[in-house]
Amino acid sequence: MIDQSEFDDVMLTLGHPWGDVDILLSEWAVRGPYGGRPFVSVTAAKRVSTGERLALDEIPPEYLNTPTTRQMQREGELPTPWGPPPDELPRPALDSLPPDMREEFLRLRYGDDGSAR
Repeated sequence: MIDQSEFDDVMLTLGHPWGDVDILLSEWAVRGPYGGRPFVSVTAAKRVSTGERLALDEIPPEYLNTPTTRQMQREGELPTPWGPPPDELPRPALDSLPPDMREEFLRLRYGDDGSAR
């Protein structure tokens, strides 16, 4: 697990429906996501000093902002650096979309692993 003293050396990639954003872990830890927290989560991490990719399980989970970590925060299992997370938004009703469009929407919105972006 990354120690807080190393946060300035870790660049995060945040997945957002409008496009990915890179931000230092030290800045993300202070600022966090704006507004609709379910739409922004950490999708990748690397060391600034070496370019080495880091596994997401090396990032303290309270900063990942995934549906799972937000639920853990609601249940008191993780710290809440940006205050308590809002309730999750219900998944949109997509039954009327053709299957290929529905799958693409879900992949873009929730990622290949099912976590909200």
